[in-house]
Amino acid sequence: MRKFKNSGIEFSNSTTTLKISLTAIEKFRKYEQREGYNESGGILLGYVTKNCDYIQEVTIPNKYDSKGLTFFIRSKEPAQKKINKSWKISKGSLIYLGEWHTHYENNPKPSRDDVNMIKRALKNTEMEIDFLYLIISGVNNTYWVGRCTAKGVKSLQEI
Repeated sequence: MRKFKNSGIEFSNSTTTLKISLTAIEKFRKYEQREGYNESGGILLGYVTKNCDYIQEVTIPNKYDSKGLTFFIRSKEPAQKKINKSWKISKGSLIYLGEWHTHYENNPKPSRDDVNMIKRALKNTEMEIDFLYLIISGVNNTYWVGRCTAKGVKSLQEI
């Protein structure tokens, strides 16, 4: 089994445990949304084991993304190139695990558009897993983490 490179934070619910690397957390913090600034976001890359899912890396916004005070729409082509490159370099172990973006909130929660976006991504993405994660990064190091399956989106709590 691969070692989790650096300790970060852990989230869980009754069926799932997710560990997020310190490297990923540092990127969330770097792009924390401030008052009057646009949302930021990207994709989640990691790996899946029997007992736990791991987010090892996250991408950062690029010039092709659309963003505003209350929305972030990731551009597909640069993200797909990163997914393909990561998959190839890792010999298939580092995979696309979902999406992240910021909200200017102390207690971030997904909007209806956010939930619909991750459901569409799950439905339209060809992959070997049957779930995706959505992370909303709020202000002051607060996070909302959800896991989307065909049954819907369920939140995980920090442990």
